[in-house]
Amino acid sequence: MWLVLFLAVITGSFVEIAIIFCLIFIHEMGHIGMALFFRWRISSIMFWPFGGVMNTDEYYTRSYKEEFLVVLAGPMQHIWIHFVLMFMLTNTDIPTHLVEYALTYNTNLLLFNLLPIYPLDGGKILLLLLSYKVPFKQVISLTVILSIAFIMMAMFITYFNEWSTFHTILLACFLLLENRLEWKRRQYIFIRHLMSRYAQSSPPLMKKLTVSPSMTVYSVLEKFYKGKYHHVDVLESNQLLAMVGEQRCLEAFFDQKLPHTEMRQLAETGHT
Repeated sequence: MWLVLFLAVITGSFVEIAIIFCLIFIHEMGHIGMALFFRWRISSIMFWPFGGVMNTDEYYTRSYKEEFLVVLAGPMQHIWIHFVLMFMLTNTDIPTHLVEYALTYNTNLLLFNLLPIYPLDGGKILLLLLSYKVPFKQVISLTVILSIAFIMMAMFITYFNEWSTFHTILLACFLLLENRLEWKRRQYIFIRHLMSRYAQSSPPLMKKLTVSPSMTVYSVLEKFYKGKYHHVDVLESNQLLAMVGEQRCLEAFFDQKLPHTEMRQLAETGHT
């Protein structure tokens, strides 16, 4: 917020900065409104010249439906804004160049936010789509790797086409830093995801996992998919030794502090 005001002062572009801030504010209000509708806890909101950030610990712990709707609620605002601006262009006395500036920035902000780069909305959509086919523990790392690859590719393209500006370099550095932080937080995110699974009711979708008796509880948890309840078949020499439910694995991890216990031993304790 203060950075936006500072830029307005030093550049003298008060009206243009105000337009940018209003578009970013409406975008973030879309996310916040949908998050509050689902009773998400929001810790803080930050505004930057190139976008805003709604900080919450609810991501990765809610259903696909909730997370998709919260993520999409931001970009969807730019659609009705576009039609309002088109109406203003021909039916109001507002200077044409200001409305055209707002139209251009509105479109650019929408397209930019849909890039498959974390923590942009497109990056969060990428994570959710990947989590349909990839275990959640791997999804976090894969999303960061793909995001960094896309940032580097974009920087390469802008450099060789001579499109690079101080703003684009600053933006790329910001996104790289965010992905570095997410990489360092991936274990914390994974554990928080497991905690939410343990506390919430089981998802309706079922998935069967086949593991060896020597596999540890933690290794099995690393194979869990977001939005699915897991039945774990413990097989040895193609023979079924036991069937262990997801809740039993989570109980062993959180309550009994047995992350390195083999599935053979867990099955022998009963309550599978």
